[in-house]
Amino acid sequence: MATPRILPLASHTSTLSRVLVRRSPLRQRIASQSLRSLSTTTATPSSSSKPSQRPPASKPDPKPKPTPPLRPSSTKPTHPEALLPAQSYLPPPSNDPNQRAQPAPPLPPASLAQATALFTSAGPRFLYSASRFLHVPPNSHTPEVCLLGRSNVGKSTLINALAGRGAASAGRAHGLRARGQGLAITSRTAGSTRSINAYGFGEPSKEQRVAALARAKEVARALSRGGMTRAQRRALSAKKEPPPAHRLVMVDMPGYGLGSEAEWGVEIAKYLGRRQMLKGAVLLIDAVSGVKQSDRMVLEMLRDAGVKTAVVLTKADKLLRSEPPSAGPGARSRVEEVCMDVWEELRKVEKGSSTWLEGREKGWQTEIWVTAAGDPDSDSQGLGVVGARWAIGRMAGIFEDTRPANGLQAPTAAPKIVPFDQIQWASPSAAAKAGGQ
Repeated sequence: MATPRILPLASHTSTLSRVLVRRSPLRQRIASQSLRSLSTTTATPSSSSKPSQRPPASKPDPKPKPTPPLRPSSTKPTHPEALLPAQSYLPPPSNDPNQRAQPAPPLPPASLAQATALFTSAGPRFLYSASRFLHVPPNSHTPEVCLLGRSNVGKSTLINALAGRGAASAGRAHGLRARGQGLAITSRTAGSTRSINAYGFGEPSKEQRVAALARAKEVARALSRGGMTRAQRRALSAKKEPPPAHRLVMVDMPGYGLGSEAEWGVEIAKYLGRRQMLKGAVLLIDAVSGVKQSDRMVLEMLRDAGVKTAVVLTKADKLLRSEPPSAGPGARSRVEEVCMDVWEELRKVEKGSSTWLEGREKGWQTEIWVTAAGDPDSDSQGLGVVGARWAIGRMAGIFEDTRPANGLQAPTAAPKIVPFDQIQWASPSAAAKAGGQ
């Protein structure tokens, strides 16, 4: 009987690897595992074999630790403050051939400090949340300014930035913890603000306290008189309110557009038309998306209600960082283009009113503010937030504009041109008298 030929282990391994090509995937996986186990067995000596005695190796000298490679310096993205020459813009004069947005005069440091103290000295306080205008508490002493804008335009983020929250965390306030801190709840989901939310800022002034005390005494005297029906007494009792606790109230309105509901527009219209202490509205427009049809509808609503209106551009950091390098000193930036589009829309909307006009007390303000309240790469309080604080305080009647009037006046109308035969000439006696003077 012939002795069976025993192949070396390496031959078995090579044979097994050739078989793997002709087998199914499952068998290939099992065979590959066997192959790995055979290789491990070959490399590991058996426990029965005696280890070869080696001379004791000398202890190697400690090697010096290698110098870590130099890491490239982390270049943080350029801050929007360095990319934007101004934080607010004014429309160009009508005789400007370039028709470019003009940077507004800078605010004095003292005015900015007063605006910052108004919003951050006492900290914000959440006042109420009302799904309907009927549930909004009465207010007859504290000025109110409301924020309007499309869903996810950054209304709640701007409120948190106004309150002193850093730009990197203004857009990350979630849940009841944020509400307990007086902050607005933010979310990436469109339509997260589903009610009228109010926030109080600053300490009340002496004039507010005196006016509230006088009104409370008046209501008490009226209730003490007789001869009123039950409905009259109920209406008079509804005017009772606690003394003012804040200098300013900011009202965050539900967003319109994606994720909104039709009932929200009805309640917003009621608030704009009936709220006694409403001093103005701030319309937030996404600097990247520009003016949309829904923004035009809200501007018409503000026009019909006769509410003073200011425009604030949000998310300017995304626009500035995505903008290609300027082609030259005469190139118009994307921010300027958005401002020009906003002024064009405002002038179209004002044609439907004789009182809601450019630069008027009950019209729209020409100065547009540029902000980036939720910039995650900023280590400050956000681009334009300090200026927005001052603009809101001025709208509420708390601050006055002490800047020079150059560039802040409403454009004057061009003189009327009449034919030569309709020119009214002065009489010779009046001309001589004027010349004698």
